[in-house]
Amino acid sequence: MKLNISLLSFIKLVLGLVGLLLVAILAFLFIGWPSKTPQVTYGMTFSRPYAQELGLDPDKTLQVAVDDIGIKRFRLSAYWKLIEPEQGTWNFSDLDKDVQTVAAHGGKVVLAVGEKLPRWPECWGPDWWKKMPRAEQRQETLRYIETVVTRYRNNPAILAWQVENEPHFVYGDCPAPDYLFIRNETDFVRGLDPTRQIYTTDSGELSTWLTLGVFVDRLGISVYRVVRNPIIGNFNFYYWFVPPYFYLHKAILLRPFGVKDLYVSEFQMEPWSNKALQDTPISDQLSSMNLQQMQKNFDFAERMGLNAVDFWGIEWWEWMKEKQGHQEFIEAAKKFWQAHQ
Repeated sequence: MKLNISLLSFIKLVLGLVGLLLVAILAFLFIGWPSKTPQVTYGMTFSRPYAQELGLDPDKTLQVAVDDIGIKRFRLSAYWKLIEPEQGTWNFSDLDKDVQTVAAHGGKVVLAVGEKLPRWPECWGPDWWKKMPRAEQRQETLRYIETVVTRYRNNPAILAWQVENEPHFVYGDCPAPDYLFIRNETDFVRGLDPTRQIYTTDSGELSTWLTLGVFVDRLGISVYRVVRNPIIGNFNFYYWFVPPYFYLHKAILLRPFGVKDLYVSEFQMEPWSNKALQDTPISDQLSSMNLQQMQKNFDFAERMGLNAVDFWGIEWWEWMKEKQGHQEFIEAAKKFWQAHQ
C-alpha cells in the first residue's frame, strides 16, 4: 500500500513538473510584446513570371523596387522550366538581366535553385523532366543546379544560395518530399561554392523546423498574418495570438537540436485568396490586406528580433497601383524603406 502511494505521488510530481515546463515554454513563446529591433536588413522576393501573370512589365516592376522604393536585398529564383524549356537548351537572359539590375543599384541577391521555388505552381521542373522516372529526375535536377551555380558563383551580387523552397510543406504540383535528396542538394551546392552560405526555407507557423534547419547555414521562414483554408471556406483567419518574437524564441528552444540561424524569407504583404488574385474581387482582397494591415505587418516585422526580413508582394503592390488605382501600398513601402536606410 505504501509503495502504491509512493508511486502515485511520484507520478503526480512528474506530471506537475511537466505541466510547469509546458506553461513556462508557452509563456516564453506567446507572452509579451518586444521593442523594435535595431539594424534589420529588409528585402523582397521578386518573381518575373508572377509579374507577367498579373499583366505587368516585369522590367518596370523591378525598377520600381530598386529605384522608387529603394530595396537593396532580393530573393530571385532560377525557374528551371523557364531557363531550360528544352533539354540542353538554356536561356538565362531574363535571370541575367534581373541579377544585373539589382547589382547595378548596389544590391544583393539570394538566388533560389531547386525543383520547388517561390510562386505557383511551386515546382518548376520542365515538361520534359516530368516524364522521367524519379531517379533520372534527380540526376537532371543536380545537373540543372550545377549549371546555375557555376554560372553565378563568381558574381559578387550573389549573397547566398537558397536550395528548394519550403520543400517539406505539401503544396503545389510537386513530387513527394524527399528529405535525403534535399540534403544531397544542399551538400552538392556547398561543394560547388564553399564561399557562400546555404539557405533553405520552411513554414514559420506549421513546422518544427527540425528536419531542414539542422543542415543549412540559415533557415528562412514564412510569416503569414492573415490566411484562408479552402476546406472551411472563404474566411480570413488571423494569427493574432502569435507575437513578433515567437519565431526567435522558438529558434532559441530548438538551438540545442541543431537549428543555427533564422531569418524571414517570406513575410506576407499581399492578400491571401483561394484563387488567382486577378480573379478575386478587389473588395475581397482588401479584406485581408489593406493599408492598415500592411502597417501592422511592418510593425510586426520590426519587432521580431531577427536581423533579416524579406517581404512578399511587390508585384501585387505595383498591380494595385497600375491596374487598380490603389497607390497606397507602393507609397507605404517607400516610406518604410526610407525610414530604414
